[in-house]
Parts: sequence; structure tokens; C-alpha cells
Amino acid sequence: MEVLKSNHTLTEISAYDRSLFNLNAAYLWIWNPSEIPPHMGLSIENAYFSLKSTGLDNGIDLKEMIQRIERKRIPVIALELDLRFTATDCYSIFSNFSQTIPHKITCLNPIKEVLGKSSPSKLIELLEILDSKEQILRKTAWNLPVNSLDLPEYSVEEIHAHLKSLPK
Repeated sequence: MEVLKSNHTLTEISAYDRSLFNLNAAYLWIWNPSEIPPHMGLSIENAYFSLKSTGLDNGIDLKEMIQRIERKRIPVIALELDLRFTATDCYSIFSNFSQTIPHKITCLNPIKEVLGKSSPSKLIELLEILDSKEQILRKTAWNLPVNSLDLPEYSVEEIHAHLKSLPK
């Protein structure tokens, strides 16, 4: 995938440390953050939620997801959020979706509903909202440089073009 210019930099990123990572906290997960577009998911109470082109991860054991990240060496950042929601909220909202649909539904749709953020149409817009309200606490990375990472800029059209190219 092509990487374009960046207009958002994540700073103060720490490498994953099992002893410091709270599996029960609320996290926004960014998979392959340097790709256009990256994939996103949420976790809370040791349960991971994500909407994909091939279906739904609705409450996957978070320890299993972390093992997968480590085993496959997938570049991922987890942003701990200062927001209140529960695994029940996530189950309920994510259950309303079956898969991403180009030009209609992206992985961001259920995340926006859970977080109560209606306006963002892509990751950088969501991060700007969370940053402005100081709702990002810690940033944890797997298989990425620590300290800072530039996120690529991309358009909503590029998101939908990517969704069209994915297997169903």
C-alpha cells in the first residue's frame, strides 16, 4: 500500500509491556497504522471488537488478539481512552453490523457509535477529536518504533477503494 504525506503524529508511544498493559481498560486499536487506510477496533474488559470486510470480531479474547499480533509481528498501536463504555455497549452496537460495505460502512462506523462521536469519517479526524478533549491516555505499540509515528493522510475515497479491493 502507498504511504502519503502525514498531517498527524502520534507521540509518547511506548513499547508493549505485559506488566503495564491493562486488558480491562478501553482502547482504540490501530492496525498497520502506516498503511492507507489503517484498520481500527476497540477493546474493553478483555474483549476485542472490530468490523471487517470478512465479518465481525464481536468480543474476541484480547489476550488471543495480542498473541496474534506478537506471533505475526503485525504493526499495531493501542490508544488507551479516557471514555466510559462497557463490553455490553460494544456487543450491542457491533451486533448491528455484519461487515464493511464500500461507500456505506467502514470499520469506523461502530466505533463512532460506541464512542459517541458522530462526525469523523477517518482515523485522523477521530484522533483530533479525542486529542482536543484529552481523551487519549497512553499509547502502546507492537512491532513499531516507539516515541513517535507519523500517520499517513488519505481521503475517504481511498478508504472505499480499499474496501472494494478486499475479499468478502
